[in-house]
Amino acid sequence: MIYDRHTLLVETRPGVGVGCAGPKPFLLQGNAGSAQVGYAGDIEGATLVAKQHCARYERVPKFLEAQENIAFFDCVRP
Repeated sequence: MIYDRHTLLVETRPGVGVGCAGPKPFLLQGNAGSAQVGYAGDIEGATLVAKQHCARYERVPKFLEAQENIAFFDCVRP
């Protein structure tokens, strides 16, 4: 069987395309009082991003709502 170098590259990279989780959640906007996190799929990833953001202000995230692919959090004192 003959392979070109592109085929070999694809076939020698284990796990490519298997279990892709999509884009990672990311902070869209935030300040000491709130965080808006862009995400796809599971809200847990967005909560982790909000937790990291709010921690900079010695606060914790409180989930408010999600609209389409944006989760809204308040950053509140623990």
